[in-house]
Amino acid sequence: MRNAGAAAPLDDAIAEQAIAWMVLFQSGEAGPEDQRNFADWRAGDARHAQAWERMQGAVQRSVAPILQMERSVPEQSQVVKRVLLRPLVATSRRRVLRQGLGVLAVGVATAALTDRFWPLDHLMADLSTATGERKRFELPDGSSLLLNARSAVDVHFGVALREVRLRQGSLVATVAADAARPFVVRTPHGAARALGTRFLVSLEDAQSMALVLEHSIRIDNTSGELVLAQGEAAVYQAGRIERVAGDATGRAAWANGMLVAADQPLAEVIAALRPYRQGIVRVSPEAARLRVLGSFPLDDTDNILRSLEQTMPLRIRRFGPLLVTIDLRSSA
Repeated sequence: MRNAGAAAPLDDAIAEQAIAWMVLFQSGEAGPEDQRNFADWRAGDARHAQAWERMQGAVQRSVAPILQMERSVPEQSQVVKRVLLRPLVATSRRRVLRQGLGVLAVGVATAALTDRFWPLDHLMADLSTATGERKRFELPDGSSLLLNARSAVDVHFGVALREVRLRQGSLVATVAADAARPFVVRTPHGAARALGTRFLVSLEDAQSMALVLEHSIRIDNTSGELVLAQGEAAVYQAGRIERVAGDATGRAAWANGMLVAADQPLAEVIAALRPYRQGIVRVSPEAARLRVLGSFPLDDTDNILRSLEQTMPLRIRRFGPLLVTIDLRSSA
């Protein structure tokens, strides 16, 4: 399923082949035989040529701001690369392959930035949003999905089940009634089944979170099931489903363009801000533990950073559009 007028998603296997070729050519190890094999691969199927062109175009658009910074302020560019390389220099090629398509596109430091500007893995999704973009998609059954920034889903509607697979990010599902076909949002950690009309699901690093905005839902995974009523939320992963204590409705504020922090660690606030910034935001462990209380417009992330710096003991350094570092302010 794809929204009208949008480019068709790439076949996963073909997209992975295109990425593998890209990695080989970026490595500098491609020889004449590799060049011939690539030419045969590209000419052998129109879908191969399409995948290659789309990957190349995405990388060029992503790298352009990086190259511009290298030309205009080369000293800042070098600082950016050093900061980005520190946690990545020990990463094995196999681990990099598992981290996502964006990391494979160009050199290690540039790759982390490339993914911030253009998430290449979204090319394989049915529906997706870019950095800083929220978008509502109407589904064939009359339901709709509101995707947060940098989110991606696949949609599979059959005769007995309506299933949405969340690849990345967050969504709010508004579900049309259909007693014969349950509506399920699935993540790697379990499934959230609609028992009403409106709910949120977020895919996080090690778990998923579901929040009921209207009526109720049921969470199912290998640990069992849990029914949630309106206003209730739960986090879940393999072997565990756990209710979220207190009022979790602020986690849906992004649907209205807001970031609401109710005495949350700064690390969580920055995690919610990252889908709206094209550059990298790095937070020191000490700063990450500070608690934040406030409400901020998501579409102006520079203003959010200024507000945090003005109201908290933080030192925020900006390296053009590419990198922001956040540390505790020195008392000296």
